[in-house]
Order: sequence, then C-alpha cells, then structure tokens
Amino acid sequence: MQANGSGTAPQVPYPSAKALRWLLGVRLVVISTLFLGILLIQVNSQKILPLRNYYGLILFSFGLSLLYLILYARQISPRVQSWIQLLGDIAVVTGIVYFTGGLYSPFSFLYLTVIAVAAMLMRGGGLIFAGLSAVAYGLVVDLMVFEVLPVPESLTGIQIAVPTSRVLVTLLTNVVGFLLVALLVSYLGESLRSAHHRLQEESERTKQFVALTDHVVRSVGSGIIACDLESRVLHLNPAGAGMLEIADGESVTGSLLDQVIPLEDQSWGLLKTRARERDVVRLEGSVATTGMRIGMTIGPLADERENVVGFIVTFQDLSEIKIEAERQRLQERMAAVGEMAARMAHEIKNPLASISGSAQVLDSAETLDDEGQRRLLRILIDESRRLSGILDGFLEYTRPHKAAFGPCDVSAMLRDCVDLLGRSEEHRDDHQLRLSIPEDLVLRGEEHQLRQIIWNLSRNALQAMPDGGELEITAVRRNGRVVLRWRDTGVGMTEEVRRQAFEPFVTTRPGGTGLGLAVVYAAVAEHGGTIAIDSTPGSGTLVTVELPAERVAV
Repeated sequence: MQANGSGTAPQVPYPSAKALRWLLGVRLVVISTLFLGILLIQVNSQKILPLRNYYGLILFSFGLSLLYLILYARQISPRVQSWIQLLGDIAVVTGIVYFTGGLYSPFSFLYLTVIAVAAMLMRGGGLIFAGLSAVAYGLVVDLMVFEVLPVPESLTGIQIAVPTSRVLVTLLTNVVGFLLVALLVSYLGESLRSAHHRLQEESERTKQFVALTDHVVRSVGSGIIACDLESRVLHLNPAGAGMLEIADGESVTGSLLDQVIPLEDQSWGLLKTRARERDVVRLEGSVATTGMRIGMTIGPLADERENVVGFIVTFQDLSEIKIEAERQRLQERMAAVGEMAARMAHEIKNPLASISGSAQVLDSAETLDDEGQRRLLRILIDESRRLSGILDGFLEYTRPHKAAFGPCDVSAMLRDCVDLLGRSEEHRDDHQLRLSIPEDLVLRGEEHQLRQIIWNLSRNALQAMPDGGELEITAVRRNGRVVLRWRDTGVGMTEEVRRQAFEPFVTTRPGGTGLGLAVVYAAVAEHGGTIAIDSTPGSGTLVTVELPAERVAV
C-alpha cells in the first residue's frame, strides 16, 4: 500500500470484501446449526412436532445465502451486497419472531445482532437498520395482535391478544433497546475504524521509514555491517560487500563476523567487549583474505529501549585515502624542492656559463699544447654542460608556465614520438616499438606539456630496457577520459623506487637527473589527470596516464 498525495494512508473501504466473506461464513454456520438442532429435537421427540414452518424458514435462509454467494462471485458492489444481506437477515429474524410467538417471542434479541453487524459494516448503518428492525418487529406484532396474520401451527392454543398498553410498552422497550444498541455499536465501530485508520497510517510511515533507511544504507559509500551480541552478521550493505569481494551481502547473513572480516592484526573479541560497554572504537586493520587496509569504527547497536542488542561496524578502504595523502605529500615536497631549485638555478646559472665559456676559450687556444690539460678542459666543458642541463630541467619544472589550452591531436603526437624514438641514441636494433592508437584522438590541453609527457615516458621506457625488449604504447578514449599506457619489458622498479618515482633526483639510471618523471607529474596534474606506475623488478613496467578529454580546473 502506498501513501496518497497528502501523506496519509488511504482508508480501507467499508464494507470490505473480507468482512462480507466472514458474514457469509458465520451465517451459514448459524443456519446449519439451527437446522441440526431442529433435527435432533424431532429425532428425540416421541411425537411428530409442528416444525414444518421452521424447515421452510431454514430453506429460505439457505436460498438467500446462495444468492449472496452469487452476488459476491459476480463482484457486485460491497455496499449493495451489505444492504441485500442485512435486509435478508431482518426478514429471516422477523420470520423466527413470528413463528415463536411474536410479542412473546424470546428471539427478538436477534434484531440486535443485525443492528450490530450493520453498524460495523457501514457508517450510519446501525441507526438505519435499528429503524428498519423496529418497523419489522412492530409490524409483525401488530399484525398478530390484530389477527391479520394467522397464528402459526406451532403456537396453537396460545392466546395472542393482549391489552394495547402491553403491546405499546413492549414495542417501545424493544425500539429503545434497538436504538441504544445501534448508538453504542456505531460508536464502537467508528472508534474501531478510526483506530484501524491510524494503524494504517503508522504502518505506512513505518514502511516509508524502513524503505528510506534501507535506501540510505544501500547508498552509503562506506561499508556497514550489523551484528548481534553473538557476532553473527545481521546485515551487510552493498558497498561493504564490494570492498570485501562478496557477491551478495545477504549470503553472509548469519555468518560469524570473524569469517566475514578476518583481521590480520586485530582481535574482534576485545573490540566487541568495548562495543558492549558503549565505547566507540576507531582503528585500522588489514583483511587477511584480500590484504586490503581498512579503517573501522565499531559502536553499539541499541534497540528502542536503549538496550545494547549488538554492534555496528562501519569501514572504508584506506587505499585511495593513502594514495591521495601520498600525492599531497609529494606535491608539498615537490613545491619545496622547486622553490629551492629556482633560487639555486638563478644563482648558479650565470657563474656556470662564465666557467663553461672560459673553458671553451682555453680549449680553442693554440698556445695550449699539453694534451692532458686539453682533456681536463673538455671534461670541465662536458660537466658544465651537464650541470647546465640539470639547471634547465629545474627551471622548466619550477618556472611559472602560462599554458595555452586548446584542441590537441594526441594520435599525431604519439606517432611523432615513435618516429623520433626510432632515430634517438636510446634506440637499439633489439628494441621493438608497438603503437596501438585510434586515428584521431583529440583532447583539450597544452601541446608543449603533452609532448613532454609523451616524450619523457617513452624515453624512460627505452632506457629501462638496456638489453633490448618491447615497448607497447596504447591510447583509448573511455568515459570522457583519454587513457595512455606505456608497457615495457625492461628491468622494472622496486617498491621503494616506485613510490618515490615522481620525486626530483630519484633515478636508477647512471647519469640521470631524476627530473623527467617529476616534470611529467606536474604536467599531468596541470591537466587535471592522474598517473600511476605498476612495476615488478625484472618483469617490466606499466605506466598509465588518464587525462580528461576536457580540461578540469585544478
């Protein structure tokens, strides 16, 4: 059942089909019981009793019941069915009163039953059928008193004529009784309907609250698991099931918490004890089955009386949080190094140029005949050039760059890079270059920085394969992002080197400056993208760069 537009539950129509079914069933039981009772009286009697009228009345009642069943099966309006059935009941009760003495009949109370049922089935039905019952009862009594109706065979020898005052008192007493019962039952019926309506509203609000709570729990990105005091799982939300690599959270209902989240370095027993004591416990732990590091909060689960009936564990995967923290730490370190490098570069650049220039002049002088001295001068020139290259790299890394973002053909850049790699000093005959890219892969970016990313990563991949190998470069467009991958079969990286790869001065190549990946990282961040390295020593390296097709403000 759903709430209507006003937020209240719709009322169940009166009379309801269920009430009519019950009325049909009770009526058939009463008629059958009366029939059996008459048969028993006749069987146990030594003489033939005048019960023919009662048999006729019972058959008439069964006929009416058959009519009611037909109307019910044809799904006639419940209100129409109620009127027909109650009018039939008044007719049957009137027949019973007539055959049992009219004014003297002890069965006039049966009208009260009809009135009570009418009051329960229909609003105002009690008073209406109280009036109809009074009319029917008064009519049959008057007709018998004034001998308009013959005395039934079963009442032969009984004097029906009585004083008019006695008749009026009896009729008045019954009518007042009918009205009082109608008022009382109507009040009780209305109270029952009102209580039923309020119960429906509360039930609907409860369903809505439960549905909302279920939607909230299902929509939360963190894992939520509820357990009883015996550590048996009561509920696991979809996000938690996904983190724990469980296909369906319902499948672990009833399992022990230690089986669902087996921790490597924590004991659930101590944690549950603290939760029972209404302590909120916060900690980190590793899941034994997946090795995932999770952060957890364990608290008590209380019922509506604030009794602790279990505990709640909320948890989340710390991998992304740690990666983001590592990125933030790296950015802070790179900013500090960049600021220092900028100051040092300006202080060293000019004296270094003077030293290099002076060495070149001395090397070209004809007066210098000593070959050993010339060799030293050439070393001085080469090293000063290398140092100048390092300073240029620092300046490139730290110099404010006014990027001009526009449409860039990444496919063309990658093809140009592969052509240059084939002619570079790093390329060997036993190097194989494979390029798998679409024809026209375009994104919005800064061309100079994108070429730096592509060239530095491609060159680093070749340098990581000193004994030859295969470099595969792929590019795809996926979900509004451009994904670039460099996969080589080189020497790979250790975990320590991989974690520090984007920091300045970190390099495994002799003579390397350690600035290439730092510049790449800064360029990727400028474009609002991400870069990740997956490497195993001796098995090569996979570098993945994801860039938004449209520039994201960072």
